[in-house]
Amino acid sequence: MVEVKFGLRTVDLPYTIRLYGVTDEMFDEMVDEDTKAELIYGKMIVYSPATLRHDNVAGFLRTLMRGYATDKGLGLVLGPDGLARIKKGIRVSPDLFFLTKDRTPKPLPEEYKGVPDLMLELLSLSKSEIDWKEKRPLYREAGVKEIWFVDPLQQQIIIDRLRGRYYVTVTKSSGRVESTVIKGFWIEAEWLWIDPLPNEMQCLRTILD
Repeated sequence: MVEVKFGLRTVDLPYTIRLYGVTDEMFDEMVDEDTKAELIYGKMIVYSPATLRHDNVAGFLRTLMRGYATDKGLGLVLGPDGLARIKKGIRVSPDLFFLTKDRTPKPLPEEYKGVPDLMLELLSLSKSEIDWKEKRPLYREAGVKEIWFVDPLQQQIIIDRLRGRYYVTVTKSSGRVESTVIKGFWIEAEWLWIDPLPNEMQCLRTILD
């Protein structure tokens, strides 16, 4: 577990802590299930706990995607605590990632080694710059088929879809938003901007109908 001492100083929430010169082996020694951290080419990034709003929206999306994928037998939705080692020196923990049925390891390992088929990041004040400027290029370089960025503050969903050798980006603020990787899955963008969020089981039944 990572322990950072600040003496008498306090750390405002939210925060990110960057530690440099960290190897894969050091990462394994420093991080446990109670630490939210990622590794990007020798830079270890430790995050503060998610805000309740962030956790609520992310949980809502995971429930819908996981419930749909399970019901249709399409694969497995994981996140946000599991790690994906998309290449040597790159270990990320997105808010959600999806593995098709034929690419889901059995039994599940401690971390997934490979490139997920879909990855989703919920942008927030503490990590949006990292998600957008650092992790987005990494996901594209790795060839993730579909990348979702959900921005509750701007009320936007930005989706990068791999088409051949290039990505096509779609931005939606309202209306139906569909996945081409989780076949048949969709949400209404407005569901994510409502406070309180709509009943997730009713939404899931609507998607499955």
